[in-house]
Amino acid sequence: MNLDTQTTIFMTCFVYLILHGAIWLALQEYRSFQVKLWCASGMLSGMAVVLLSMRGLVSEFLFMYVAQLLMLAGNGGRMVALRMYLLPEPQNRVYWVYGLASFAYFLLFVYLIAVLKADWEALVLFNAFYAVLCIDYFRMGLQLHRKRKSLGANLLMWGGLILSFSLAMRTIGVALGGSIDELYQPSWHQAIMVVGQFITITLCNVAFLRIFLEIAEQKKMAITHEMTLTNERADEIQRTSLILKQLLEEREEIIRQLTLFNKTAGMGALVASLAHELNQPLSVIQTNAGMIELVLNDHEAKLNQDTRIDKALTGLRNANQRAATIISTLRNMFGQGRKTISSFDFNELVKDVLLLCQPTFNRQGIQVQIQLHSEALNFTGEKSQLQQVLLNLITNAIEAFPATFEGLKNITIQTNIESNRIVMSVADNGVGISPEIEAVVFELLRTNKESGMGIGLWLSKTIIDSHQGNISFTTQVNQGTRFVVTLPLTTEKMFF
Repeated sequence: MNLDTQTTIFMTCFVYLILHGAIWLALQEYRSFQVKLWCASGMLSGMAVVLLSMRGLVSEFLFMYVAQLLMLAGNGGRMVALRMYLLPEPQNRVYWVYGLASFAYFLLFVYLIAVLKADWEALVLFNAFYAVLCIDYFRMGLQLHRKRKSLGANLLMWGGLILSFSLAMRTIGVALGGSIDELYQPSWHQAIMVVGQFITITLCNVAFLRIFLEIAEQKKMAITHEMTLTNERADEIQRTSLILKQLLEEREEIIRQLTLFNKTAGMGALVASLAHELNQPLSVIQTNAGMIELVLNDHEAKLNQDTRIDKALTGLRNANQRAATIISTLRNMFGQGRKTISSFDFNELVKDVLLLCQPTFNRQGIQVQIQLHSEALNFTGEKSQLQQVLLNLITNAIEAFPATFEGLKNITIQTNIESNRIVMSVADNGVGISPEIEAVVFELLRTNKESGMGIGLWLSKTIIDSHQGNISFTTQVNQGTRFVVTLPLTTEKMFF
């Protein structure tokens, strides 16, 4: 009968090993430390049960001490593995309590065995300690059940209750027996413990497996949901990108149309001046052509000796070149084609625009001071747009002098290089910008001019920004305004 009881306990050990080994193999694909800890700890407990079932067949050292250490390590590992399901809630306090309790139990157990030789008391302590300790299985199952109701949590609670109950009955039976000599004798409490062990081992392992798979399924569903959301966000980003691209194209078209509108709006102010300016070289051409005709009709004149012919031809060429320059500049500025990126000397751009504005300066009695940088200011960009910016700044400077303005009218135009950037300024000594609109002067449809439309400065800033530049101003009422444009000094093509 003694052998039968030991065999039964030995079979319990194999249940430990088989169930934990099966879980290890079943969940190997997850490569989880938690699974490895649970299974390895269960196997340690199984080895401890083997030693506890072999008193008389193994040394007392293995039976008393090694078996106790293996059992403590096995139970501790399984407790940690189960509490990993409760993370990220803090568990350090529980680990410390379990560690200190296990250490105190082992010291007391060794003291009873080695010093007092109280084997029976040590056996009672052994069963009572684990009866109390295994209540933690129920507590963990209850905590998991409160977080999310599941079959795994219910199985863990029942496993903890049955294990604690069977060990409590075993403790009572051993305490009533009064001797360790009947350790393997068949008894009611022995039967309750063995049955309880079989049921508990099965329930706790199934519970661990079930909870692990439930959490893995939740993670899988969360990943699937996240992937779905990611795909939806990607689709939304793509749709937004297409809409943004369309809006940018519409913005470019609006700016182009406003540029053309701004050109058209300013044409009326230039027509009279340009007509007068073009009439001068054309009149000279007509006069010189008539002179050449008279000279050629004079049979007594010698073509290679009469200086009047050379002077007439030179005047003809100069006047013709002047008219051609004006016409070319107008064609570039007021053409309706798309952007044409080119490299040019910024000083030449200023000269071309000033050539168009000179008749207005003369007619309104405005003194213009031109201070251009001594070296070429190389720049790559859309020339006609920048001509529009300068023309707009000069037009604003001209309009800063109302009909009632008294005193000398001065406009100063400068170009320079500062910190490897082109700096151009247009300054006047006119009435200045009203303080009410200083903060919004570059916004669309904001102007302090009675006949203004509030497009020019907004459009100028848009063009300068697209050329990676900056435009700013300083102003004082009745003292004048100074606009400053900065652009990168480069010969490389820029992106707009």
